[in-house]
Amino acid sequence: MEKKAKKAKLIFVLFIILLWIVVILKLYPIIKEFKEAKESEGKHDITVKAKPKKENTREEIFFKKYAESLYSEYYDIPDVSVYDYIPDDETYGSNEKFYFVVIEKKLKFNSVYQLPFVAGMKKAVEYFKNNKKALNQYNKRTTELKKYIGKNQIENNIFKITFTEKDNFENIKIEIATYHTKIDAFSLKPPESDELMQNGFDFIKYHVNTNSKKVDYNNAAAVGYANKYASNPLNMSSDISVWNPEYKTYDNDCANYVSQCIYAGGISPTAAWYPESLIWIRTGSPRYDNSGVTTYMQNKKLFYATNYSAVSEGGFICLTKESHVVFITSNDSITILFNGHTNDRKMVSFPHLNESEAIYLSPNN
Repeated sequence: MEKKAKKAKLIFVLFIILLWIVVILKLYPIIKEFKEAKESEGKHDITVKAKPKKENTREEIFFKKYAESLYSEYYDIPDVSVYDYIPDDETYGSNEKFYFVVIEKKLKFNSVYQLPFVAGMKKAVEYFKNNKKALNQYNKRTTELKKYIGKNQIENNIFKITFTEKDNFENIKIEIATYHTKIDAFSLKPPESDELMQNGFDFIKYHVNTNSKKVDYNNAAAVGYANKYASNPLNMSSDISVWNPEYKTYDNDCANYVSQCIYAGGISPTAAWYPESLIWIRTGSPRYDNSGVTTYMQNKKLFYATNYSAVSEGGFICLTKESHVVFITSNDSITILFNGHTNDRKMVSFPHLNESEAIYLSPNN
């Protein structure tokens, strides 16, 4: 009797050990992915040794006030750091200066359900009477957005200031200089809540009216790769020492980098889209007739065009006016942050461009 009890106890112990092994094997890839994402979060800083301007300088005071003017409706701004920036890829006048500005901000909302975009989605779910596709997308996007609540976010920007009087921050012209086309910096300011709500409603409406097979795509893995192989080099347009040495590099490397990120997310190469192929390294912007990553991903229904608030991290953006693509590493539904090559950028704020200027492409997963 005693032997049977010992045998039963041994079998039970072995069963528990086996169960733990199964659990560990299941959890390992999830834990690894989470760890990689957390490690990449801390790598948003500029990648050269540089000190920001001291507190209470004219520049710091100006950019703190400017950040408040852009974001105070939706964010608290705990800190702003300002660096001198000297571009190596363009000429500029004696009355013009560039600044690299790091803004730390935190959403003012205490719950994801307070976000205007989420409120718009909920309204659409109710309008479509709890349609299954509407509910699925509502739950998916809400889950994605929960991680931004209560979290301090770091965003980077490069600003060009044109002075009317030397170093006088009154009556200046301020533009975004994150890529070659200069845009009024106030385009970073988020729209009113009504527009964000409409974006949420339109997002759900699109999915209710669209039938497409979902793809297997790991957003976090794509973002982790994007953050590993991008940087914000001061005083130089790019730093190829940070790029993945396993891939061939190009003078215009933006589409090559975005294709790499998409591949890291789990989209398999094909006979048309593979490293060094024209579709892999071209943007596919509507500006040209050539096919590229934008047209390919849409035609294959791997990614779909949506609005600024709705596009998920792990998606990408095609700037139609200058044939440029960048990869989305964060989107709290109010501000998109992106990474890019050619002009190397990491966790940089993307302006609120309309759909004639930018195509926002979200993974169809």
